[in-house]
Amino acid sequence: MKNFKLILLFILGIMNSAGAQQLKNINEIGVFNEGLIAIKVGDSWGFLDTNGELVVDYRKDIVGTSKEPPIFSDGLCLIKEKREEVDYYGYINVKGETIIPPEYIVAKPFKKGMASVITYYKTDTGKNVFDQNVVYYTYHELIINTKNECVLYFREPRNLLLHKLKLQQGIPKIRAKFLNDHLISVLEDDNSYSLYNLLKE
Repeated sequence: MKNFKLILLFILGIMNSAGAQQLKNINEIGVFNEGLIAIKVGDSWGFLDTNGELVVDYRKDIVGTSKEPPIFSDGLCLIKEKREEVDYYGYINVKGETIIPPEYIVAKPFKKGMASVITYYKTDTGKNVFDQNVVYYTYHELIINTKNECVLYFREPRNLLLHKLKLQQGIPKIRAKFLNDHLISVLEDDNSYSLYNLLKE
């Protein structure tokens, strides 16, 4: 992987008498996926095609996962938007158009047309004996398709502490893992696994 990145940096940095394009001040380089590769300049990511042309302009909202740089998968890439101190994730297409609006508090890149996401809900139970509004939050883990339709809903609602989410603490973790195109394993609270078959759902 490191050798590949060094080679790519070298190729992008070549300047010859024919006037080859040179890209400078690149802070990070991803990997090619679906013919596009992410490059980071400052705090913004953009995407190059296989000819080294910038096809998705630099944007501050493009993100990868905690371990990987951004990628386009199934023609979609993760974006992040902060609202009221909470990070929300959605997806753009290769034209930079928002296809799935930022509405999930956790999201993974698409794989074979599906992605694991976590959404939360606010429930207002009315006023308590002290005339105060009582509100609680729960979250659910879902599998969605590229049209933002729920393909699989699993797990009972779980309590969410919104104030911790705003502090980037206690963020729920995605427990679903794709085993192949239609089998999904889910890590349960007792460290056992449940298997879901999308062909039978």
